[in-house]
Amino acid sequence: HFSFQYESPQLKLKLWRPFLKRFDFFFFSTCMHNLWCKLLCLLPHFNYLYNNWYAVFYFLFCCDDYHLVCCHKNPSFVCVFQIFTRYGKCYTFNSGQDGRPLLVTMKGGTGNGLELMLDIQQDEYLPVWGETDETSFEAGIKVQIHTQDEPPFIDQLGFGVAPGFQTFVSCQEQRLTYLPPPWGDCKSSAMDSDFFSTYSITACRIDCETRYLVENCNCRMVHMPGDAPYCTPEQYKECADPALDFLVERDNDYCVCETPCNLTRYGKELSFVKIPSKASAKYLAKKFNKTEQYIADNILVLDIYFEALNYETIEQKKAYELAGLLGDIGGQMGLFIGASILTVLELFDYLYEVIKYKLCRCMKKKHKGRSNNDRGAVLSLDDVKHHAPCDNLRTPSSYPGNMLPHHPGQGNFEDFTC
Repeated sequence: HFSFQYESPQLKLKLWRPFLKRFDFFFFSTCMHNLWCKLLCLLPHFNYLYNNWYAVFYFLFCCDDYHLVCCHKNPSFVCVFQIFTRYGKCYTFNSGQDGRPLLVTMKGGTGNGLELMLDIQQDEYLPVWGETDETSFEAGIKVQIHTQDEPPFIDQLGFGVAPGFQTFVSCQEQRLTYLPPPWGDCKSSAMDSDFFSTYSITACRIDCETRYLVENCNCRMVHMPGDAPYCTPEQYKECADPALDFLVERDNDYCVCETPCNLTRYGKELSFVKIPSKASAKYLAKKFNKTEQYIADNILVLDIYFEALNYETIEQKKAYELAGLLGDIGGQMGLFIGASILTVLELFDYLYEVIKYKLCRCMKKKHKGRSNNDRGAVLSLDDVKHHAPCDNLRTPSSYPGNMLPHHPGQGNFEDFTC
């Protein structure tokens, strides 16, 4: 426990000057006592020297642990929150848990977010004597950016940061809205869980894995919520690890985690630069009392910031609202009905034309036949009146010899009209 009461501004400045000599902003430093880490909280009036808000991540070589001290608009406080994951102990920045205030930034861009310099201390990594499912061959850290309502799932959703590089992470908030059934398959109801109040895919998976492990192994892993006893190393090896592998690979029906209807995620763009440069290698080695090779193999810088202070909305909409559906149906029906009526009318018009043509043709034929009969009778009478009775007498040579069958061709014949 440490407390200090100011007496005068001169005393503050007197304490501040030696502190500046030992304090390295955003860098690791060897703290022989926790006093140096807590002096920052005792001198809030000098925060104008730095950004509006920032975080200093100290690695204390004396206690082999991480300490995060934050300053935000003068008040200083410990803003790190320890949380256990499948990787072991992790740290959440700006979690808002235990009544801690949420830090906000008023500007976007590099230098207006969280900047960390970490020493991963590869010399303390356990040697690899054999290969198992969880054998790790990489060096570095894993980071996950998530909302305060969503628990971390860093072993599967985190991205890696390598030593020897400064990693810039530009974030863009995205708010996604999905449709509930029957139009979509998202989950809009509250989460039925004893461990989490807000539904998310991560919370659903952790809750499901916890229940599965307790049911099958009668224990839970360190990162799992609840009050069941922790698995012993024997239980972990014989039951817990195989059970989780079976759950992930085969038993997909046990853990069915639907997408929430309202989801906030952070799009990320990563870029890297090599550190240290040749010009700064000797300086950093002298500053941290390490070799240049150690700096290159163990030191990393992580810079996380918002690209802009806005967010992108991705919303899933219904293909047809009720009003739009009725309007489209009405329009289509009007088009089809109108086209059908025109087709029927054209068919009637065609039949009318055909019938009309047939009737006119029949009437013309009858009229023509009647006219021909009347004209033939008149001509016959005229022929009788104007021609002599015996004009039709013909000589025998006028008829062919075989005109009348069974009669000889000799002799004179007279026309029956004479």
